[in-house]
Amino acid sequence: MDGCSMGEDPHFAAGLIRKILRRIARQTNLRTFAERTNPTSVELLKATLGALFADLRRLKADLDLSDTEILSTLMLAIVNTRDCSAEIVVIGDGVIACDEEILEFNQENKPDYLGYHLAEDFEDYWNSLTQRVSASDFLDLAMASDGVFSFKAFSHDSYRPVTEDELLTYLLLDREEGPAENTYRRKLMYISNTFGLKASDDLTVVRLSY
Repeated sequence: MDGCSMGEDPHFAAGLIRKILRRIARQTNLRTFAERTNPTSVELLKATLGALFADLRRLKADLDLSDTEILSTLMLAIVNTRDCSAEIVVIGDGVIACDEEILEFNQENKPDYLGYHLAEDFEDYWNSLTQRVSASDFLDLAMASDGVFSFKAFSHDSYRPVTEDELLTYLLLDREEGPAENTYRRKLMYISNTFGLKASDDLTVVRLSY
């Protein structure tokens, strides 16, 4: 989730969606266990997004929220850790890196947020989604918010030059040894100290490696 900067209280929409998805995940886990069902990743992705869609529509009405109060980027992945596959939908801008391939989603500052479609039929909305990705037999999968494109110089000192592609590769594909919980803190410090760059927008990276 990444709140929309042109929205009202953008952190609210991102936080609300996070809490709804957490509840949906818990309920889905309990239901599939009780019913002894084994839905596919595509089925889970559609069901999860459908439940989020319904909850957001209900909460918007209950809390009398405007469209601008529920705008947020959403990158949602259902990952099957047994066969290393994933079904992903990107609503808004972001980046997906799978093994050696990097896919950029840029809607040119006009993201088509979920909040714009809550009055529609969900089946119609689902069928209209084009920013979908299927990954199989992967060793490394990463998703990043568009803050990954926001690195800017923070001083006038001389630093080593670096391209945007090199930054993306380092952040999303490079495998760094060491404690995983400190990986991105070290990477951001390295970018700052070596290239003189810092992210000027919120940056979130979710990564799964085998």
